[in-house]
Amino acid sequence: MHLFGKPEENEDDKKQALTNTLGIDLGTLNTVVAKPSGDKFELYKIPSVVAVKKEDPSYVLAVGEDAKAMLGRTPEDIIAVRPLRMGVIESIAQAKALLVNAMEQGSGESMERIDRIVIGIPGDASEVEKKAVAEIGEDAGASFVLVISEGLAAAIGAGLPIADADGTMVVDLGAGSSDIVVISLGGITDIETIRHGGDNIDENIVSKVKELFNVEIGIHEAEKAKIEVGMVHSQVEMKPTITHAIGKSMKTNKPEKVEIDSNLIADAAEPLVVELIEALSNVLKRMSPELISGIYNRTIVVGGTGQLKGLKERIFEEVGVPVDISDDPMTVVAKGAAIVAAEPRALEPEVRLKAMK
Repeated sequence: MHLFGKPEENEDDKKQALTNTLGIDLGTLNTVVAKPSGDKFELYKIPSVVAVKKEDPSYVLAVGEDAKAMLGRTPEDIIAVRPLRMGVIESIAQAKALLVNAMEQGSGESMERIDRIVIGIPGDASEVEKKAVAEIGEDAGASFVLVISEGLAAAIGAGLPIADADGTMVVDLGAGSSDIVVISLGGITDIETIRHGGDNIDENIVSKVKELFNVEIGIHEAEKAKIEVGMVHSQVEMKPTITHAIGKSMKTNKPEKVEIDSNLIADAAEPLVVELIEALSNVLKRMSPELISGIYNRTIVVGGTGQLKGLKERIFEEVGVPVDISDDPMTVVAKGAAIVAAEPRALEPEVRLKAMK
């Protein structure tokens, strides 16, 4: 018996293959690594931050948690930066350092044990960007690298029936960019990418706090407030909740505590929500009637921004599509990438059609 045109693997071969594969969600805010382990995954979340020498940004001093702790706090000769901005790689050297760190954490023992990695990136990435990511993975030590759309990876990781002809839709709301991906027969039939995400909400929170209270808070305080009391405006009445942040008074330069409520977060999120609704409307405008029923019943929201209260209600109010929020919005892309890494031919047409049967 043959599987996908190759001799059937024995159980030892399958276990070895799973040991040597990783799925990686190379994100603007966090890089998530998923390593298949039986029917589960070992998961690692690494802040997408590197610390470099100011006079030589290719000279990496720290990666991940160590580098994130330096954001806004470094001496003059060191800077802490994100290698990706709005889902696009801004520094090859810094992105490679981040990916090497991710592979080291995922491998657990030796980098030589990593045979295959699959990396999820924004769906509208150019061929040049895809090639750059693949080359970074190869330079980092992987013998096989595949780059796929984050939306497709999320659908696979969420267990959606991507091989069905009826269609499914994934709304991936990341930190730097957001994808709306329509999938049918295992392939992407339409995609709309917004080069904005959760980071823009954080920046808007900083601006609104400064405008309302004349206090400047750090981006970490803004992100923390968003996570704690985050909400979007919708017709469903929700009681605002409150949190506090400490920043610097613009009048006295002294520390000052300010009160941030859900409505402030909703105001900060509104530009992105409006852009998302417009993008969804564009996708629906282009969609064939044959796919409408499928996406009506199978649309999922992934990514950290998807956890804002009221978002699913707002989407239904504006575009009439009921959505489910993923149970694991931060890791589902990496899980899907790991599944593809364990079986590289999973995305080939004949395999997808076989899955339908």
